[in-house]
Amino acid sequence: MISMLGDEGTEQFSVETLVDGKTIKVQPIHDPFIHSTTIVEISRWDHFLAIFKPRQIKVQVYVSASEGAQRAIMTMDPARLAKDTQQILHERKISRETSSTMGYCVVNAERCT
Repeated sequence: MISMLGDEGTEQFSVETLVDGKTIKVQPIHDPFIHSTTIVEISRWDHFLAIFKPRQIKVQVYVSASEGAQRAIMTMDPARLAKDTQQILHERKISRETSSTMGYCVVNAERCT
């Protein structure tokens, strides 16, 4: 069960990545709750300077949302979310119990202890 916030192509969130206080990338994303990948690249010059002056590199990642997305998230019904969570956990439990491969090692197909 995967739910999306809004339609595809309507990016209401953005991920801002800062290295040592400097913005290196602002990436619009559709839904940060499903999947979000941010790659931080350190320049060769920064690597070179680190040899002579060991220091920590501070990486900050901020996720922000449009006002509409913030309003939608804040007005979610906690009772409905709890009910959906219980249903998902129940489905996972049944799936684990009925799986023919659960509890077996893949390498030699013997029961794991």
